[in-house]
Amino acid sequence: MAVSQCDPPAAFGISDVRTLILLLQSPDQVVCLQALDSLIKFAEKGSKYRVQLLNSNILKPLLNLTTSKDMAIKKATVACIAASTELAEIHAEMRKKELLETLVSLLAVEEPPEVQDEAAFAISNLAKDFALKSEIRKAGGIKALVKLLPVHDPDVKKNTALALSSLLEDFTNRSEIRYVNGLAPLLELLGAEFPEIQENTLMSLILCAEDQSNRVEIRRANGIKRLIDMLGQDVPELHQWTLLCLSKCLEDSETVNIFPEIGGLPPVMKMLSSEDVRAKRNASLVLSKVARNDRNQNFIREAGALQVLISNLNHPDPGTVSHAALALGALAKTEINQLELNKAGAVEIFIKLLAHEDVDICRQSAFALSSLCLNIKTRNKIKAQEAIGGVLRLLTLEDSQTLVNACDCIANLAEDTPNRIDAVKFGGVSSLLSALNKADTSVQASACLALARCMQEGEARLSLAKEKKNESIARLIALVLSKEVTVARNAAYALSNASQHELNASLFCQMGAIEALLALGKDATKSSQKFSHDALDKLLNYNLAAKYWLRNELSAANIIKSGFYDIGSAGANLDAIKSLASLAQLSEIPADKRREVLVLDFDRDQKLSQICQAVATSLDGLSSRQQLRQIAAIVSNVMGGPVEPGALSEFAFKFKMTELKMKAGSNVIPIGQVYMGTFYHRALLFKAICDKIGLGPCQLIRGDYNRAWNIVDIRKQKLSSRGRANSAVPPRNLPPSRDMPVGSNGTSYAAGGLASSSTVPPLIGFLPSNWTPPSEPEEFPAEATIVDLMFEPGRLMEISSQEANFYRSPS
Repeated sequence: MAVSQCDPPAAFGISDVRTLILLLQSPDQVVCLQALDSLIKFAEKGSKYRVQLLNSNILKPLLNLTTSKDMAIKKATVACIAASTELAEIHAEMRKKELLETLVSLLAVEEPPEVQDEAAFAISNLAKDFALKSEIRKAGGIKALVKLLPVHDPDVKKNTALALSSLLEDFTNRSEIRYVNGLAPLLELLGAEFPEIQENTLMSLILCAEDQSNRVEIRRANGIKRLIDMLGQDVPELHQWTLLCLSKCLEDSETVNIFPEIGGLPPVMKMLSSEDVRAKRNASLVLSKVARNDRNQNFIREAGALQVLISNLNHPDPGTVSHAALALGALAKTEINQLELNKAGAVEIFIKLLAHEDVDICRQSAFALSSLCLNIKTRNKIKAQEAIGGVLRLLTLEDSQTLVNACDCIANLAEDTPNRIDAVKFGGVSSLLSALNKADTSVQASACLALARCMQEGEARLSLAKEKKNESIARLIALVLSKEVTVARNAAYALSNASQHELNASLFCQMGAIEALLALGKDATKSSQKFSHDALDKLLNYNLAAKYWLRNELSAANIIKSGFYDIGSAGANLDAIKSLASLAQLSEIPADKRREVLVLDFDRDQKLSQICQAVATSLDGLSSRQQLRQIAAIVSNVMGGPVEPGALSEFAFKFKMTELKMKAGSNVIPIGQVYMGTFYHRALLFKAICDKIGLGPCQLIRGDYNRAWNIVDIRKQKLSSRGRANSAVPPRNLPPSRDMPVGSNGTSYAAGGLASSSTVPPLIGFLPSNWTPPSEPEEFPAEATIVDLMFEPGRLMEISSQEANFYRSPS
């Protein structure tokens, strides 16, 4: 039940609140003053009494009285408004525009100090509501408050600074105070004789310094020196706020540069050993900002800060420990400090603190270790103590900055092979993949970098290949398209390293990595393009089917192996690129009008295997040119023989391809089944044979109009003994079959078994009946050449020649 009686009652004996509010309209000034005095005392009893007054509509008569000519009534009225509005949560009555405008008008410099003081306090009450902070600015409240900062009355200064400290919680208001030239008078108040004024001023400046332009203005107004001087004053309760304000100002790089020169380090060092833990914490915070300059790191070390900070790591106050770790992490960016901290045993302390129950301590310990791990001696020490598991455990926490610091630490540790192996052993790959799902882009960037460095290790790539959570891999690919450049670059870097495992490369292609990297390559940032191109090159070099599909070219270094398939060209419009379907997916699609998919399988494609084995055993004693001509003749013969240039349009290979597709019930056709093939069939088979038997170098290039060709260089041509030996091994026994059916499930697309005989098949049937290899090697061409597989099999055409141009294009 609401209390409605004032205690004690007014001088004239009335104690009922409602009656007292009515008496505010009395023409008798004495009665009005006594009513105001009683209502002020009622409001000062507590929040519930203030709410009762506001519910009783006290503000309406009070606002009327603010225009009174009687100065005593005016002062008491404003004091009653200030007392009635002092609430933790804003009351609906306090949102009235008339109240706000009236209070701002009462801040005028011509008003008595008592009115200014209470009006400023009332505005500080209204400014507790975030929406009203903006309304006060729009009503000119900040400008009016700034004009009061130089006044002589200490109460006006105190409440003006208090109101500003509340208003400055709004970002726009921080710019406003600079526009109305309020920073200089605020800094002057640091010299006030009363600590309460100084504290409110510091609170305002702390918020002002959140704005970069304000930080510059404070520096130019000699504000940094004023703050440093305050640390020398014997006002211990203000030291923590002074240090916090300095830490905000030190976000300005020029302030960092001049800080030691204007005498900032000695007082901060003194605060580092203060008995006040709050001052001790903020002194560490200041040092962490000053240490961003390499030269300052030397000054700080020479001042003896490292020893004091290490000592503070053993302090019972968790905040002191975490702030000391933060400062040491910032100081550990230089090699000399890393060595000093190593000698002092800081690494062992931080490793122990990783398991602390306080999250702040864990966070900053991981930060310190990430800095220390820039030094190989620290990395070796962490390896020796098997501490990487402790770092990885932090990845289970939810705090974003802890995750960032832990990932950065892992990234630095992963510079060394032993640490990468340990990271895999302790489940680092799965943990880092999980971190990719965090919404914070800083976490994503750091996790991608750590993952990328771990992926330099084969065990890590294998671990990723075994990862059953495809959504994690999909997330990594999605981050390549992040709007944050650092995230996109690091994700591409991770893909680049992980792609050096064929299973990963294949999966990445199926899940859209190619499209993502192509999109990143269009970014205007040169570094992004570099990462995109590097990642795409590595990805494609470990997935040759994707490379040939996208780039229409396989280099001599790209060795075709079983499992390769040619789906045709992706086309020139990279914006229309879709994911490359897997061979299993393609095998499940019924035969249709699309181009056949050519499959290379040296184990299960019987005819292909026979051709490769026969060729490999028949090349001994032949010159490089003779070897190429013999292989070209075999390829041409098994693909339908030579074709007259003028009769090329009559070469009905498409009809034969349709027959094979209909017979197989799928577009997937093993290359050994093709008995009437054109340029792209022959060029693919030629490179496949050369790669299989070890005859190189041999390039494969796809052009337009079903053209494809091989480029060889006889000057570098050689047949490796290893390739010849591998190809001549008798095939294992499989069920013989002349036909080569294509399974619909994508698992048995090869054409029956290999030859069941243990003897190598002769060349009979693979070469034309009138074939006679040249008895003498011919002169080597002056440059790399294209091998003719269509018109005059075995003819070598210099790339720049007219005949080579005709071979590559009909026009």
